Amino acid sequence: MDTTKIKDSQIRNTLTKIVSKNLSALVQPCFKPSLQTHYFELLRLTGLTDKDIKLYAKNKWKGRKEEKFFTHKDPKSNFYIFLMTYFLQKNDLISFKLMMIFFIMRHYRARMDIHFPKFCNEDLFRYALEKINRTHLFAREKTIPNAIYFIANEMIKKYQKAIKNDDLDGISAFMQESRTRIRQSVASFAETYYKANEEGAGIKTEEDPSDDQENDFQYKSEEKSTRSIDEVTRKITVYKYIDKKAEEEARKICRVNRSAAIVISNNINDVKYADNIRIVLQFFIKDLKNRNEVCGKEFYKYVRDLMAIKRQRAKVSFKQQVNELTLKVLEDSKYIDRYNKLTPQTQFLLNLYLAYYLTMIFRSKVC
Repeated sequence: MDTTKIKDSQIRNTLTKIVSKNLSALVQPCFKPSLQTHYFELLRLTGLTDKDIKLYAKNKWKGRKEEKFFTHKDPKSNFYIFLMTYFLQKNDLISFKLMMIFFIMRHYRARMDIHFPKFCNEDLFRYALEKINRTHLFAREKTIPNAIYFIANEMIKKYQKAIKNDDLDGISAFMQESRTRIRQSVASFAETYYKANEEGAGIKTEEDPSDDQENDFQYKSEEKSTRSIDEVTRKITVYKYIDKKAEEEARKICRVNRSAAIVISNNINDVKYADNIRIVLQFFIKDLKNRNEVCGKEFYKYVRDLMAIKRQRAKVSFKQQVNELTLKVLEDSKYIDRYNKLTPQTQFLLNLYLAYYLTMIFRSKVC
């Protein structure tokens, strides 16, 4: 790529501001670095275009196994490494180091978005930082910004030569290791956070001596009911949990083909379905009248009744949301053509299978 229009000093000043601002703010609990918008800002200072970078990224790994890897295909990642190589070849070690820290912070932001997609409790975040194992990177380095700075220095020591020489083997290893180091640290921290979050979550039953069943079901609070749904959603999508017991029970109830059931339960554990799963469970608890509809024998009839409603005034319902999610999963799993050839009754049973599968996981959480 053409490097004649790169404004070195302006890029260094810009990186200094971005890195210092975000590192300082990272001491705050739940903070996510704001880095996405800086791509075009840095791009402008190089005189290159987004089209140039996309072509560069495509050609860089052409003919190698990495050309199919998501991380290696990412134009922005390739652009930032291109700048690292440029600065090293000009012996500008300060700008190179700033770019490296920026690169590691970008990985951190991506992992935070996965593990804390919607909500992060600052008090719980602080508590988790205090409770994580003393050997954990965040604890050992005292703060998260220190941890990011540490990983950046480790990557510099190990991969500076490869980046300077534009050694594709070395750069590929760097891209994978830097991402893995951050992923492991954030994932283990998130596990501590969510374990702490489980305390006090769930369903509360209040006994009424005049009636053992009616109105005895309630959540401790709206916040805690939402928390239970969020925990189940994260368990499925973030931690890739597959409930084999729920899978088998739901399959037997619905009498669906085993391979079709596995396609659904094995592919639903993706973060892109998190909002859909959350909405399905919200509709599931919306009209609950008593505890038995979740934790007792009424559960099976309650779910089937929700799925049997043929027409509702509301455009959005439990049944409609289950169907929408089923179609998404089957479409993404390349199973949709086979689904479309099934009879309406068999299609309904696959939808019913997903309804039971998700609500059974929720049931095991709260009962």
